[in-house]
Amino acid sequence: MKKLWDKFIPKIWTRLFLMIVVAILLTWIVIGASYYWLGNARLVVSNLSTVQAPNLAQTSRLSAQTTDIAMLSNRILSEGSTSSSNLEALLKMSVSELIAFINDGLDTTLTPYDAEILQRQLLLVIRHLSQTQKIEIRIRNKIEQLRWLNVDVQDEAAAVMADFAYNIEVLTRRLAQESNPSIRTEMAKILTQELHLQSIFSNIGNDTATGTTLAMQISTSQSSAQLDQFEDLIADALARINASINILPSKPEYQFIRQASETLELMTTQPNGLVHERKAWHQTRQKFSGELDTVMFLLKDMQTKLLSQAETQRAEISLLGESFSENATITLNLLLAMTIGAAAGGLAILFYYIRPSIIQPMENLTTAMRQIADGKPHMLNDLPVRDDEISHLEIAVNAFQNSVTERDQAIQDLHQTQNELVQVGKMAALGNLSAGISHELNQPLGAIRQRLRLAQKAAKKNDTTNLNVQLTKIDDLVNRIERIILHLRRFARRSEYLSENVSLERVFTGAQELLSTQLLDHQIMVNMDPSLKGTTVVGDAILVEQVLVNLLSNSCDAIIATGGKGEILIRKEKSTADQLVFSIIDTGIGLGNLEPERAFEPFVTTKDPSSGLGLGLSISFNIITGMNGTLTLAARADVGTRATVTMPLGKKK
Repeated sequence: MKKLWDKFIPKIWTRLFLMIVVAILLTWIVIGASYYWLGNARLVVSNLSTVQAPNLAQTSRLSAQTTDIAMLSNRILSEGSTSSSNLEALLKMSVSELIAFINDGLDTTLTPYDAEILQRQLLLVIRHLSQTQKIEIRIRNKIEQLRWLNVDVQDEAAAVMADFAYNIEVLTRRLAQESNPSIRTEMAKILTQELHLQSIFSNIGNDTATGTTLAMQISTSQSSAQLDQFEDLIADALARINASINILPSKPEYQFIRQASETLELMTTQPNGLVHERKAWHQTRQKFSGELDTVMFLLKDMQTKLLSQAETQRAEISLLGESFSENATITLNLLLAMTIGAAAGGLAILFYYIRPSIIQPMENLTTAMRQIADGKPHMLNDLPVRDDEISHLEIAVNAFQNSVTERDQAIQDLHQTQNELVQVGKMAALGNLSAGISHELNQPLGAIRQRLRLAQKAAKKNDTTNLNVQLTKIDDLVNRIERIILHLRRFARRSEYLSENVSLERVFTGAQELLSTQLLDHQIMVNMDPSLKGTTVVGDAILVEQVLVNLLSNSCDAIIATGGKGEILIRKEKSTADQLVFSIIDTGIGLGNLEPERAFEPFVTTKDPSSGLGLGLSISFNIITGMNGTLTLAARADVGTRATVTMPLGKKK
């Protein structure tokens, strides 16, 4: 049978099409039989739909109307006046529909009089709800005014506190420098007064913030007892503010603080203030709750009557349902037998053709693709040889695996070459810095030789004190040489593109140390933006330092080419929440006619052939890109060059 399938119908989609046609035919057979057998139950259903169901539907609709009114009442109770306008409209519409439904002549236990009583009671609820809403609007307006008043007070207090801080700092510095006792005494008195006034303004700012916070809590108090507690607390805060203001001197610059204190008291504890408005809100809310309880009682009575009527109608429908159930049982048994037969045929097709011919080969192909994605070799040699779509897909997967293997090998070779190039660039940078490094080592070595001679003289004279001094200084010089050598060893070792928090200030300091001789000899100043201190980036510390050495070295060479002094500025640029942007700006000769984009190409340089190979910027660009960053170059408008680096921001220390 299988060979016949493969010979006459080799394509999978053709076989599936034939199976779908067979499944459709079986479905139509089952539907036709169902239509015939369910015809007997149509009479019972017709009786339910034309007589019993409309009566039950009308009763259910009436019950739903009362339930909607009850739910709207509960929403009014829970939400308060936050959405009172919409709730009022919905409530009025629901009551109108209920009255119209009862007046249509429906046979129900509810009367129009019941609906009219409910409507009158709901109008009282809506009126008090509207009053509550107006009070809350006034409270919100006062709270908004208090927020702005607090902002103005805090700004004024902060400005005055800043003036006091400046005066205190100046007086403290002058007091430390003054030698005349009388003047020092007078300055100490003034300093004490400034400190006292600073403390007063600090208390005013804190108490004003406390008063504003208490006012907001008053606006949301949920009980009269809670409101009384907040009223006492805000009165204490206002008393402290007034006591602090009364101590202040009568100066025009303090007039705003006095007016703000009066405004705060007027808007909180005085008549028509927040406390008065919130008390009125609680009183209106109590009336509203009582009237709403009455509404809920009326609705509960209506629902009880409707429930009794619905139970009677359900009993009548239940009798008809039993008759329908007998006919439906016979029909369902016949349909079940036909469905089981159709399901058995479908399962046979699924397990004897679809699973071995389609699903299992596709699972093998899926496993192969996952192993290829994980970098594991996998050969598809266990699939049957056929001339269908799956066999063609197997050939394509094997070809894809060969392509992926070749690509992975090429990427690995590229990474190895790139790492070697980075190491070569690092060694080239150390070679360019060799003269400065030699000077850094020769200087302490010469000092050690001189200190040894002095130590020998002290030893001959048995001068142990001077001998210990010379030995201590020799030890310090040896430590200095050791630090330089350790720094060079760390800089020269091979990096692995680590992802760690790197202190930007520390790597800048390390780069400056390597270039210190060149910077000092040519009087080049290096200034770092104070906002960069303490910041960290995510990357490899050695590679970041290598990039900075390349950039700073290029800036030094550009400044030296001008024949005069120069400056290098490390400046923080506008950054995002997850990235740090900084620029290295110099006053050198600039790029000349060289386009900034071409400067990143290998072996492109504006220097003499004896001064470099033109690989530094290219290597630096690849290093920064490998650490998920960017490096751009731009010529300045007047003089010099700006190199901008963007890197992922690390955790701030």
